[in-house]
Amino acid sequence: MPDFGFVGPSYEAPSIYQDAQECINYYPEIDPLKQPGDRGVVALYPTPGLTSQVVLQTAQEVRGMRTVSGGAQLVVVGGPYLYALTSNLAPTIVGVLNSSTGSVGITDNGLNVYIVDGTYRYTWRISSPAAAVFTGSISGTTLTVTAMTSGTIAISQALFGLSISAETVITALGSGTGGVGTYTVNNTQTIASETMNSATVGAVVTGSMATTTLTVTAVTSGTLYVGQTVRGAGVTTNTIITALGTGTGGTGTYTINNSQTFSSGTLYGLNYTIIPSTDGAFTGANVVDIVDNYFVYNRPSTQQWAASGLLSPITAALSFASKDGAPDNLVSLIVDHREVYLLGENSSEVWIDTGSVPFAFQRIPGTSTQHGIAAVFSMARVGNSFAYVSRNIRGQAEIVMMNGYVPNRISTHAVENTLTGQTISDAVAWTYQLEGHEIYVVSFPTIDITWCYDATTLMWHKWLYNDNSNVYHRCRGNCAALFQGNVLVGDYSNGIIYKLDRNNYTDNGQPIKRLRRAPHIVTDLQRQYFDELQIQFQPGVGLSTGQGNDPQAMLRWSDDGGSTWSSEHWTTIGLTGSYKNRAIWRRLGQTRDRVFEVTLTDPIKAVIISANLKASQGEN
Repeated sequence: MPDFGFVGPSYEAPSIYQDAQECINYYPEIDPLKQPGDRGVVALYPTPGLTSQVVLQTAQEVRGMRTVSGGAQLVVVGGPYLYALTSNLAPTIVGVLNSSTGSVGITDNGLNVYIVDGTYRYTWRISSPAAAVFTGSISGTTLTVTAMTSGTIAISQALFGLSISAETVITALGSGTGGVGTYTVNNTQTIASETMNSATVGAVVTGSMATTTLTVTAVTSGTLYVGQTVRGAGVTTNTIITALGTGTGGTGTYTINNSQTFSSGTLYGLNYTIIPSTDGAFTGANVVDIVDNYFVYNRPSTQQWAASGLLSPITAALSFASKDGAPDNLVSLIVDHREVYLLGENSSEVWIDTGSVPFAFQRIPGTSTQHGIAAVFSMARVGNSFAYVSRNIRGQAEIVMMNGYVPNRISTHAVENTLTGQTISDAVAWTYQLEGHEIYVVSFPTIDITWCYDATTLMWHKWLYNDNSNVYHRCRGNCAALFQGNVLVGDYSNGIIYKLDRNNYTDNGQPIKRLRRAPHIVTDLQRQYFDELQIQFQPGVGLSTGQGNDPQAMLRWSDDGGSTWSSEHWTTIGLTGSYKNRAIWRRLGQTRDRVFEVTLTDPIKAVIISANLKASQGEN
């Protein structure tokens, strides 16, 4: 019997007696030069392994990642900390969020990074993330540096670390003159020895404050801008520049959010800001995107959404509107083709920038749909559009891809069968491209499963992590970004950022269990006699030493539709250089309905090209 469909995608039907196919940690690839029915027209390739690239300073969830416009920096939220990474992939803290768990939204406009975590909004002025990295401790206002890792410490640098208070600035030299020694900081605190990093502040000026007016009389360095935090001795915490007056970055007047009186003195313009609750019409957001230099974001559990000022992180009080085409709340939003797609609980609509005042956007007539979104972070860009887990008034758990203004179903009954009746509101999704495959990855933490849709082949497979107890879990990736030519993914719990690595066949050292379960082999429910099964692996890929030096494949089968399984039967795939090796199992018994399953755990390039079965049909 020629190839009997052994190679294929995941498709386990609601009844395994209809179909019980599995494709775990493999993805199908179609050879466009072969004709349907040819051997190897579809092959199974191993999903990429995970290779550790960055270990953040705390072993917590990597909540979001984004490559900053221009590609020179990667910003990452891990636990409560905002990190900036350059080409050396050294993580340096540049800010601290008011939350430590849950996915975040991140975007940028080339000047500012904008982060939202549900309750708060934050901004970081894109700048050099670290002037110095060192080991130090703080007692009162004295910083004691005991070891230098890199760079030079200087006055007017902001100070960051796992325990350091927000808005801490180095204000004077002690015994230190750029390296080991003591320094004075502005905020009183007690910090045990830890790794710290400092970064040059955005501006150092001389100025005074009267009510909500900041008057700058001299500029020592840098530039002031709207959205910047201003710090100085006696200045109220979280004081933000909210508008320009006569000043445009240097001397002159500016509007600040906190009313206060401050006599003339040295002030520091910091690059990291927690947007004040008085900004715009509301505080907080789940998701944020960028269009026409406006940051657009939602108000959780309402129909409202807002847009910041042009090239600004600050939002005017009336710069907001409501998703008003249907009464359901707005859940998520995304910008596609310069249009803002607003996805609600049961419906969606599309708005566009018309230059209106006070809110620049208006709804596009005829763009409303009857599909909402079931999970706020299940949306990810795919191809020239985006996909998400949908919901409407009739049900939920279909996965759809937007085609213009119309969502088209891309999930199969097999995918939906695993989601129906389950908690899917916590789904998180991201997309990666590798060797021409663009794959939408959506994980469901409560269900503990990850489904992957290959937009190139239109096929689904599962991507799962296998623990030390040989139990499958969702894949480790929680978010992703393309940086320095590599697809990097953040772990959902341990603070590690991995590279998707086609040459690593483990999950950062943990064996990957790859599994393919074939379709039912039935011939009018007549008895069949199975003489030989040969699976065409890529041979000769064994390793020189260790696990995988003599790679093995394990075969088992079911004769009752997939309800129970045979014992395990092992055979070799081939030592290094054994390019003519054949993986064959013989004398496989007889039945009326046979399902074959093969599993591999050796860290090798375990490609499955095809399979061949020798069998005969009985007379009854």
